[in-house]
Amino acid sequence: MMHLSRYKPRIFLSVWAVIFFTASLGSSALYAEEAGELQVSIDQQVVYCVARLHKDEDEFAHFLKDGIAVATIWNIQVSKSRKYWLNKAIAKIVVIRRAVPDLLSRSWLLIDETSGISRRVYSLLEVDQFLSGLESFPVLDRSILLDGTPYQMSVSVIIEHGEINDAWWRTLWQPSNTTLKKEFSLP
Repeated sequence: MMHLSRYKPRIFLSVWAVIFFTASLGSSALYAEEAGELQVSIDQQVVYCVARLHKDEDEFAHFLKDGIAVATIWNIQVSKSRKYWLNKAIAKIVVIRRAVPDLLSRSWLLIDETSGISRRVYSLLEVDQFLSGLESFPVLDRSILLDGTPYQMSVSVIIEHGEINDAWWRTLWQPSNTTLKKEFSLP
């Protein structure tokens, strides 16, 4: 005769794992809505994205006031949605924005690493807007996309404090990471 007593711990752990997994799925969807917003706009030639993180202003200000640089790394991906297979990647873009504080002049140097353009500002509000959003950012040429085909744009944002570390162990330990997704198709 088989004894169920030796299987009870396994069943108990399995039930808790299922409860924890389904609860975390629900909370991650709710968290994603609170973490930021993503909009896709399309004109005659270009597909744009408008992305904004919903972060507390003090999150960046705390480090910047102490003289620590802050960077946001925006990983934008456009994929063709497929029903029975993995989505097909069409475009991948990385945008790196850094704010480097100058404690002597009480200013911040805003650097767009992708384009190499920089400017000096004296307001934390400008620093927050620069780090936490992409306004009408051109993602790809509209001619690449097909009419009537569903696409998905996903934006993953990593927030780094201090210098950007390109070491191999960086992939093992990721700083703050937020992912925003939006379905769209050509009008």
